[in-house]
Amino acid sequence: MDHDGIVIAGGAGTRMGGPKALAAIGGHPLVELAVAALRPHCGRVLVVTRPGITLPPLPAEVVLDRAGPDAPLTGLATGLMACTTAQVLVLACDLPLAGPVVARLAAVPAGRTAMAVDPGGRAQPLCARYPRVAALTAADALLAANTPRMMGLVDALDPVLVDASADELLNVNTPADLARAAALRGDLEWALPSPPAPGAG
Repeated sequence: MDHDGIVIAGGAGTRMGGPKALAAIGGHPLVELAVAALRPHCGRVLVVTRPGITLPPLPAEVVLDRAGPDAPLTGLATGLMACTTAQVLVLACDLPLAGPVVARLAAVPAGRTAMAVDPGGRAQPLCARYPRVAALTAADALLAANTPRMMGLVDALDPVLVDASADELLNVNTPADLARAAALRGDLEWALPSPPAPGAG
């Protein structure tokens, strides 16, 4: 496949009571759901996290954040440095219903940045498809200027915007958000196995 994939999974989850990547829906940690959403479109998936977060076994490579601000942009730059393809799909682990819009992003013709946009017109830079070199150059410039805001990539890269529903871009920040995502998930299982029943061998 002509995409690498990056899952951003270093969030401390202060309002969740623990790392977001480990919060679970239907027995599956959010980081597992994010990897599953990327895998149909990517030959290689990398999970970028921070020291101190112990992830479950995943069909993906794990990369630790490079030195820099404690910000998602640092994680994105870390992942982009580790990727080798020209086009890279990026998904934050706290967007557990984004699988369908990830598929639409992967289908955008190569060469341009493509970002999901919610019904209110706000782009989501952590649900996006980037030209790797251009995105890494822009991220490095923002970090060097000490302006590590993800939205800076919108101005720097002039993305194609791909419509997403509010549910697809539901951002899990609190236990209430997690419960809402679980209720909305419906048939968005991405062919994950069911968790074993209690006592099952």
